[in-house]
Amino acid sequence: MTSHIDPSASIRALLGRFPNPTNELQADIYRSQHMLLIRQMLPMGAINILASLLVAFTMVGSVGPLISGLWLAPILLSGILQVWSWSRFRTMATPERVSGGFLRKGEYVAVFAGICWGSSGLVFGHAGDGLGTQHAMFLYVIQAGMAAGVVSLITPLPRHTSRFVLPCLLPTAISPFMSDGDYFVAIAIMGVIFSLALINSSIDSYKQLAATYRMTWESRQAQNNLVDAIESTNDAFAFFDATGALALANEQHKLLFDDEMKTVDIHNMTNSVETIKHRGRWLIQSRHKTRLGGIVLVHTDISAIKMRERELVEARKEAEEADEAKSRFLSTMSHELRTPLNIILGFSRLMASDSQVKLTWEEVAEYSDSINESGTHLLHLIDDIIDYSKVGLDKFLLDPAEVDVRALLARTISLAASFEHVQNLSDLDVQVSPKLGTLRVDESVCQRIIMNLLTNAMRFRGDDSRIIIRAGLNAEGCPFIAVRDFGYGIPEEELDRVFEAFYQRENGLNRGYGGTGLGLTLCRHLARLHDGDVILKSRVGVGTTAMFVLPASTHTPRVRSVSDLTEDKAA
Repeated sequence: MTSHIDPSASIRALLGRFPNPTNELQADIYRSQHMLLIRQMLPMGAINILASLLVAFTMVGSVGPLISGLWLAPILLSGILQVWSWSRFRTMATPERVSGGFLRKGEYVAVFAGICWGSSGLVFGHAGDGLGTQHAMFLYVIQAGMAAGVVSLITPLPRHTSRFVLPCLLPTAISPFMSDGDYFVAIAIMGVIFSLALINSSIDSYKQLAATYRMTWESRQAQNNLVDAIESTNDAFAFFDATGALALANEQHKLLFDDEMKTVDIHNMTNSVETIKHRGRWLIQSRHKTRLGGIVLVHTDISAIKMRERELVEARKEAEEADEAKSRFLSTMSHELRTPLNIILGFSRLMASDSQVKLTWEEVAEYSDSINESGTHLLHLIDDIIDYSKVGLDKFLLDPAEVDVRALLARTISLAASFEHVQNLSDLDVQVSPKLGTLRVDESVCQRIIMNLLTNAMRFRGDDSRIIIRAGLNAEGCPFIAVRDFGYGIPEEELDRVFEAFYQRENGLNRGYGGTGLGLTLCRHLARLHDGDVILKSRVGVGTTAMFVLPASTHTPRVRSVSDLTEDKAA
């Protein structure tokens, strides 16, 4: 079946008023023409300016500066307006909605520029002594070049090209200033043919553009219809094209994968059916290649069937975590154990009876102190490892007894200061609430926890040497011991990680102090053996507060004495 084309309708469509888009396809075409016109404003404006200047300077000798200037001014203004419009609109995003308004304005500019260029033969031909054959041919070549250049820049816009080409070329082709030449008729005919050829090429280009957008639009419509057809299935359906890009997916697939599966490695995929796990769901994945090289993926949710296998998955996860912890342990210990051992062996070799180095008593004393410190450090490392292994195997047994918090704090502060070589204890602000009585806890375990919190505070307190220690009862009646320093602080994202076994922050401030990375891990484990916890609050550059909290059941209130009553009355 052939379609009938009405030539008069085509002419009316080409020469009539630019209509607004009536459907989505036409809007897409307008949008493309809209952006093309913006992109080409700069080269069209530049060509207008340069070509008009060339003509004006060439003709000024024949017609004088006044006529050349009068002809040049509007074309120069038109070119500048085009360049200015490009600078204004070049960063504009592709509009979602378009109308014929912007393109209509472009037509007015095209008509104006075409008239200016078409008038050159008339203006220069009737000025002064008229045009010679050389000047006439020069103008015609310039006009033909301008027409061809504009058409090449905005080929898919036939309405704009026709509005420039017709007023630009036809007046010169039929103007009487060429009538005294032998080639008038031939040039006139060639001018008309050239004009029509340029307009026809622009129309053909527009048809190709429209056909491309029509195919794209029809393809999009077909895809939407196909998506609607497969939305009714409960399975997750997706189709990937031959490049591995996602071409089609239903809502179930989007819910399962969001934006995770936009592409696949299609070259390594074959027809298969397998079971996979995704976001805690067990799925049967079916893969089938198409004849055109694409692949169809269908996922069926079988999570209910896989519920019984969850224990095996958890066991495997625990094994992997244990292997990772072992790797971190070996990495840490390879340095932390070797360093003190090397110090002990090195200094003891110097102090041996067969050593060739003669040492003074001061050097012997200094080396002995270094050996003692390294041995003590090594002992603490080994104690941490042994205690951590006991906690991990649930073999750490508590021996609870009534413990006086004040005495416990005094002993622990003294031990921590000695261990960290802190001579001046005046920087320690210690306060114990009078409401706090005794605690029924394992004294050695609690001392271990408090000792670790204190040594951390002393070690990382930075330039501000103050340390605040508070012991009391919180709002729920739970006893607590809090240690606050004003040192470097810990980033918020690392507050949970510092409780991981063998974790050490990767910066110069902390790595320089060494250690197993088990201190806070043990503190939390040991606190939780008492049904308590260790809580950290910290801000970088402000400091850290570590709080050891015990359940209210471990607290035994103080028996108030006569002196307490006297103090209350005095207060």
